[in-house]
Amino acid sequence: MEFDFKGKNVLITGSSKGIGKAIALAFAEQGANILINYIGDEKEAEQVRVQAEKFGGYALKFHADVSDSQQVQEMFCYMDNDFGMIDILVNNAGFAQSSNIIDLTDEQWDRMIKVHLYGCFYNSREAAKRMKQKGSGKIINISSDLGSLGCEEFTHYSAAKGGINAFTKALARELAPHILVNAVAPSGTYTDILKEFGENYIEEESAKYPLKRLAHPEEIAKSVLFLASEHANFYTGQILTPNGGVVMNG
Repeated sequence: MEFDFKGKNVLITGSSKGIGKAIALAFAEQGANILINYIGDEKEAEQVRVQAEKFGGYALKFHADVSDSQQVQEMFCYMDNDFGMIDILVNNAGFAQSSNIIDLTDEQWDRMIKVHLYGCFYNSREAAKRMKQKGSGKIINISSDLGSLGCEEFTHYSAAKGGINAFTKALARELAPHILVNAVAPSGTYTDILKEFGENYIEEESAKYPLKRLAHPEEIAKSVLFLASEHANFYTGQILTPNGGVVMNG
């Protein structure tokens, strides 16, 4: 299956590392103009930008906290001025955190919901304004298998991802037929976020999967590229689940 995103303007939130970085570089390799959104290390974002431009496309970076609607608006205005209006939005920004329910603070709950769910909302709202003007567009939200399964000591994370699943379906109905909205819900993926939980955790998690391993970020990126491509023009409101068999639907 071939992909061609030449001339397409793509924003990937949280794309300085991990799954977001893999998605950004995959789009760049297929000729897209990409905007790398980040909140952490500017050097990491710059490294992704340099890597992306080696593929011959146009890449820029922009610092913005996706949980802040004003910063999101500023990011979209920046993109309008430098690329033109957005064609594809990937709502990837997020983080993982464990806490039992008794120790979970208001601040931890609020931050989790703000980054994941509000972040999807703020960016999708700005993208929808522009995509409606153009009469086309693709929005892809990065969810998680925990949005369906849930997980002990990840109640706030699971709730945020479950909210993204519902948001995806509702927004897909609202923006159809010309703007398509889908989600990718990976299982454990071997990124820096997961490495923070330690090798024992990774081994224990891998053992739970029929495939006996975690995903690589590049494998998740392939699902995103598919949904963003012309090959997926009959997909909307769907949740693709590259999860090594830990969730089996149907």
